Amino acid sequence: MYSSAEEFPVLFSNNSSNGVNRMKDSTNFFGPPIWPPFEALQDVLKRWSAEHSELMDLQVRGQSREGRPVYAIRLTDPNTNDKHKENVFISALHSGGERTGTATVFYLMEWMLSGDPLSAEILRTQNIICMPVPNPDDYLRGDLGYVYSEWNLKGPKDPEHMPEGMAVKEVMDELQPDVHADIHGLTMNFTKYIMLENSGSSYSNLGLRCYHRDIIRQMDAAALAEGYPSDRQESDSERIYWGPELEEMSAKVWIGRPRVFAATYCYNLFHSILSAVEVSWERSGFLRHRRLLEIGNELWPGEYYPGYPNRVILSNGYHMVTAWGKTASDRRRSRIELWNRVGQIACGMADPMCEGRIVYVCTTSSQARSKWLGDVTLDGFAGHLADHPQADHESIKDFVAGWPAGQNHPKAWLALFGEQSSSKDLGPVQHGLALRLRIPFTKAQITDLRLNGHPVPASETDGFMEWKARGYTYVQINIPPGRSQTEDLYVVTCAYEPGDVRTHWEGWKENSDGAILSNQ
Repeated sequence: MYSSAEEFPVLFSNNSSNGVNRMKDSTNFFGPPIWPPFEALQDVLKRWSAEHSELMDLQVRGQSREGRPVYAIRLTDPNTNDKHKENVFISALHSGGERTGTATVFYLMEWMLSGDPLSAEILRTQNIICMPVPNPDDYLRGDLGYVYSEWNLKGPKDPEHMPEGMAVKEVMDELQPDVHADIHGLTMNFTKYIMLENSGSSYSNLGLRCYHRDIIRQMDAAALAEGYPSDRQESDSERIYWGPELEEMSAKVWIGRPRVFAATYCYNLFHSILSAVEVSWERSGFLRHRRLLEIGNELWPGEYYPGYPNRVILSNGYHMVTAWGKTASDRRRSRIELWNRVGQIACGMADPMCEGRIVYVCTTSSQARSKWLGDVTLDGFAGHLADHPQADHESIKDFVAGWPAGQNHPKAWLALFGEQSSSKDLGPVQHGLALRLRIPFTKAQITDLRLNGHPVPASETDGFMEWKARGYTYVQINIPPGRSQTEDLYVVTCAYEPGDVRTHWEGWKENSDGAILSNQ
């Protein structure tokens, strides 16, 4: 599509009239270079901007070190309210020299402007910014450049001398993306240049991976449907991940190591879903990313609202602290605030777990943790709540009375989770939060649900929601901004009927002489 002579005149000459290095033509077997010149890319962007001015906003976000424009393209339907839209950042940060990344972004943009019913629906519900050539100087040279990797958690390492990187950071900061999809690939320096492709994860950076593995599988499946295979990285290599204590066996673990790249900045500040994809063929890259964009319009298993699944802030493996809000913009604002205050949040649940009852506790300040969670035994904690001005401590005390001990503590207790530190406190939570319970019975029926000992009404903003997915019954208690700004202790008690009978010692009860095994 984009390597045709009609659309993009190809650079075949080894002459350098403007100081740009050009690769010599290869032999007839390998074929000539097939990458379009930067000037042709600019012409296409300007033409599209003129033809699709309602949907496309072509922006110059800075200048390269050699004075070329750094473009960002915003694509969305202006006739729908931005508060309901997911935010997506699509980049080719190694382009630089990995020009199939650039070509794939162009392929995606053309489809999004095509009027296809699916692309039109995506633009109605998503706000997408693309940076197909963030490093135009190195795009022309065929070098990888620095825009992708020369970052720390504050942004580009050398802001004064990294104008392209600062343009990328500016877009990230303004957009606060729900998803950052970065597309890599090949130089396109000869026609038969190919590589194995993959979705979702970086080879060199163990920390640059999509935290939902099923998103990766779905992107791979979309490409495979048209015959494009995928390398599954550590799975195909059959390696475990590296860690400091495994350095002695480093030759036996996956090659990636934790690093800070540009995408890490998005995850650290915005809890963005990250995707790093290697593309050999633009059609394949398009199929993978069309599937990714579709996910943003769908209901993800385990979520109540459609959109990208990035709402969980803190989890102990059972229950969760999540973002609050009915709209995408409210959830994004809540998510980003909570994510950057995670150091002041602690949560805990009754241990041992008990069928039919849940106790889940959350504090949003180190002061609250110190004051209310000093005694983590259930009886001691409930008794201490007599001093809490808003809690019905008698209700909570009755709920935990007689709770037996389990295997992890001599008494029934609150198993706490979260690295809470007073030095990380940023004040009260301003934009709300939600507490999400996962009951491992899909037929469960709630019989009593209380917050700080008081009954919780049904409400999407100030109360509870309930839904079924993945074999769970989900119960989410929504705590609005007006309450999160004035309170910092939340005690959830939930009684339920499982709706299912699950037994033990099934299938192998008899011993060698035929007697039935029993602990009675």
